[in-house]
Amino acid sequence: YNLSGQAPYSYSPQVNYATFAQIASSGNSLVFGPSTLSMWPAAQVPWDRAQNASINIQRTVARTMVLDVGYTGNWGYNQQLSYDINPIPIGTRAPFNTANADPTNGNKTLPDILLRTIFPGFNTINGYNHLGHTNYNALTASLQQRFSHGLSFGIAYTYSHALGTTSFNPVVANNEAYNYGRLSFDRRQNFQMNYSYEFPNLGKRAGSKILSAFIDRWTLSGIVSVQSGPVFNPGCSLTGTTPDYTGTPDVGARCNVVANPMANVAAGQYYNPAAFAPAAPGTTITTPALGNLGGGAGIMSLPNIVNLDATMSKFIPFHERIGLRLQAQAYNLFNHPQYVGIGTGSTFDALGNQTSLTAGVFNTTLPARVMAFSARFEF
Repeated sequence: YNLSGQAPYSYSPQVNYATFAQIASSGNSLVFGPSTLSMWPAAQVPWDRAQNASINIQRTVARTMVLDVGYTGNWGYNQQLSYDINPIPIGTRAPFNTANADPTNGNKTLPDILLRTIFPGFNTINGYNHLGHTNYNALTASLQQRFSHGLSFGIAYTYSHALGTTSFNPVVANNEAYNYGRLSFDRRQNFQMNYSYEFPNLGKRAGSKILSAFIDRWTLSGIVSVQSGPVFNPGCSLTGTTPDYTGTPDVGARCNVVANPMANVAAGQYYNPAAFAPAAPGTTITTPALGNLGGGAGIMSLPNIVNLDATMSKFIPFHERIGLRLQAQAYNLFNHPQYVGIGTGSTFDALGNQTSLTAGVFNTTLPARVMAFSARFEF
């Protein structure tokens, strides 16, 4: 590990051509201990643990169809999480705690390094615990049609939820309540369908070689995909001087959810940024404010992603299985916009007025329609 087998960590600061005023303005980082350390605890490290479970029931619906219904679960335990083992508790900085105001510097808060009491003289010390955990639960269903009468297809649907605690903050009262939430890959619903259809050779049945050359040996295939959009979290920030929301650098304030973000949505926006507000607008704060947005990778989801890819091909025989295959492919056939990115930064002035022009506005999509054509000689 980072410090395994090393001698005790030492730090010898050196200051050249500087005044005391310059040292003070730097937050004493020139004089006191190193800015960041990383170390592992001298204790037994537990194994990461994963558990998986699934059960499926299959039944033949018709001679060529099979229905499958099942459940899939995955659970992870003892996942490694890093955190600052030398934190500053919530409400330690001035003005939350007036005892930590510096009267020689306009009653601004003392430098953070003077407020750390667990390991005085050091700044951030990154340690590790193994309290991370995740869970995934899914109901699945699929229907498979084996090739019959020129048609084969497969349909799959998943209804799932992915949750977990993937970060640790030692200064909050309840890390589980503060950080537990949806994972970044959480997609509530996912529908996929693939198909292939060989059109009847009507020209051959009619005994017409001319007609057969145009209407026979056509195949249509493709994939239809419909799934829930990616998760995201709106963010809040203030223009100008940002106040200290919490009285510690070890936890930042989240937004306050003050209304339904999907109500009163303006044209050109996906959600209403006015539904979110800074935890405590202004600069005269006396009580730490964490905000109530909630933990996890996101409390909201982008629109559903709907996509259709299709391929049309025709085989022109020259002799038995020797011939020319013409093929046209289309990805995102209907050129449907599929949004995967959005402006999430709500910016407010000191009075709490919204100043951001990009919050709630889509900014990233999957590729537009792509066409591909090919001719291949097969033998």
